[in-house]
Amino acid sequence: MSKSRNFSILFDPAQLASVKKAAHAKGFESVAAYLRTLLEQDAGRTQQQESLETAVAASLDRMSKEVRRLHNSNQALFALTDSLVRLFLTCTPEPPPEALDATKRRAKLRYDRFMLSVAQNMTGDSKVALIDVLMGASDA
Repeated sequence: MSKSRNFSILFDPAQLASVKKAAHAKGFESVAAYLRTLLEQDAGRTQQQESLETAVAASLDRMSKEVRRLHNSNQALFALTDSLVRLFLTCTPEPPPEALDATKRRAKLRYDRFMLSVAQNMTGDSKVALIDVLMGASDA
């Protein structure tokens, strides 16, 4: 058995009475036994906290990498969209002014059919959200 050493703690009378009452209420034989148990639990909590902090840090690191990937994907998507719009604007002539209204109506119908087709090919919550948006847009 290892050697025990004395360690003194000074309490004011109110603190000592509170500690004695807590030790007795929790079934400890003495204030010293109660304080030793509290210190052991605190040391164990510290180790648990460190392992929890390590796990949280690893999770945050993974999330950070995922956000970076999403950011890069978003930039690539924007670049692709920009290139397609430039190509479209370069290669597609504007309709004559007298046919503009009819052309816009036909384009809207074609666009609505296209978006419904996109919605039908989607799955899960994204599909429901897109259909809600489409139905809201057709009401307007």
